[in-house]
Amino acid sequence: MERLQLDYVDLYLIHTPFNPEHRLEQWRALVELKGQSKVRSIGVSNFNESHIEEIVAAGFPVPETNQIELHPWSQKPNLVSYLREEAILPIAYSSLIPLSTWRDVEGQDSAETDQMKADGRQEDSPFKLMAEKYGVTESQVLLRWALQKGYPVIPKSTNPQHLRQNIDLFGFTLDEEDMAAIATMDRGDGVAWAIGDPSKVA
Repeated sequence: MERLQLDYVDLYLIHTPFNPEHRLEQWRALVELKGQSKVRSIGVSNFNESHIEEIVAAGFPVPETNQIELHPWSQKPNLVSYLREEAILPIAYSSLIPLSTWRDVEGQDSAETDQMKADGRQEDSPFKLMAEKYGVTESQVLLRWALQKGYPVIPKSTNPQHLRQNIDLFGFTLDEEDMAAIATMDRGDGVAWAIGDPSKVA
């Protein structure tokens, strides 16, 4: 807290479920921090249904949020439905993966394939066509989709122009036809991690 120069943290998450031997120990610590008013909200990231059921079975309160890879190519409908039933808010990360330029600047490894990059470069990419239709960028289309699905989004950019565009999402709405079209684009597991989707960890 001294290093952050804060009296409390708004949201504190467990990043991944990679360590099954210590997941409950980590969650217990977060529950204690919230009880001490050092944290307002506690959550997890990349957890699936079984990881959360593990928390419930141990008698702990459920997470308030679960930050997961969510975009039109990885929509995780079953997990999202479960989270909503449990009143756990899904937070979307890597929302811009369908862009051909995703992570080009950072140079980070992912499981994104050459075919995915090629799909994003196509002149008739559905996101390019939607961007032209609404007079916005492809990034804005992808972020607006997430907002209309009810997901808070956390796009990363160090480009001032992109930062402004990422915020400017409320001057247009994707129509029902486009939302229905995007619903058919799900390709399954996430690809943001080179080692595979961490929500699939046992």
